[in-house]
Amino acid sequence: MENVKETSNNAPKAPAPNQTFEKTKAYQDFINVLSQIIEKHGAEILGEINRAN
Repeated sequence: MENVKETSNNAPKAPAPNQTFEKTKAYQDFINVLSQIIEKHGAEILGEINRAN
């Protein structure tokens, strides 16, 4: 631990990430396809997960 240097509380901090995103057509298409996959196969996948435990 002797090689650990203390950082001052005045050290510059990285800005918080921007939590907003642009809902592009490609993004909306991706979400729609993902939703369809979950609707079609969701119960089957959950059943397989439950059997694995």
